[in-house]
Amino acid sequence: MARKVKGCEFWGSLPGRLLHPVQVQIIEAMLCIGRPLSARELEHVFEEKVSLSMISYHLRRLAELDIIVLADSQQVRGAVQRFYRLAASK
Repeated sequence: MARKVKGCEFWGSLPGRLLHPVQVQIIEAMLCIGRPLSARELEHVFEEKVSLSMISYHLRRLAELDIIVLADSQQVRGAVQRFYRLAASK
């Protein structure tokens, strides 16, 4: 059963999709923080208990499922840092 979260209509469409616990943590962090987040920022939110590569993988997977969308990207020391936001938030 999906949790009801004020202002997030997409939760109702999630029960038909199987989500990994890390994906649920990512969604909940984005709901709590309320702004686009990068994999590196989420690593700090999770107090480095979840690896950066695992977070990046699950961000890509959530984007494929149209649960999150790319909000911005920045060049950081030769790499691209991507910031994602929930698809239902604007």
